[in-house]
Amino acid sequence: MDHVHADSIDAAEQSLDALREDPRLAIDEQSIVCLICGGRFRQLTNTHLACHEITSQEYKERFGYNPGRALMSTTLRRVYAERAVRVGLASRIRWRPVVSEPELRRLGGIRPIRLEERLTRRDQRGKGRPNGDEV
Repeated sequence: MDHVHADSIDAAEQSLDALREDPRLAIDEQSIVCLICGGRFRQLTNTHLACHEITSQEYKERFGYNPGRALMSTTLRRVYAERAVRVGLASRIRWRPVVSEPELRRLGGIRPIRLEERLTRRDQRGKGRPNGDEV
């Protein structure tokens, strides 16, 4: 392996490590980076994740994404959301767990807090302080 190629592999691995530390950075307007192989996609499909022998739920847990996080670029997510509004998808959903199961209301939203949410909360707290310093 030549020196230039080895340097580019090292840089790519360092970049992937940085994305793994803050998985929110792996998703941008045009793509999402697979935090396993480093590939860039419009969305991480179940087919791609199966190549790594992992499900989307396992991927989200492994890298700290919220369970409801769409594994797709923000542009594609916006396109899907606009289409859902246009075709009235929300009105077609019949079962609302929080209405159908009173026990869920009593729990009051108890759920595990994933890395993605902890990082976002930390960033929001930092914006409220002068200079953005954390305590």
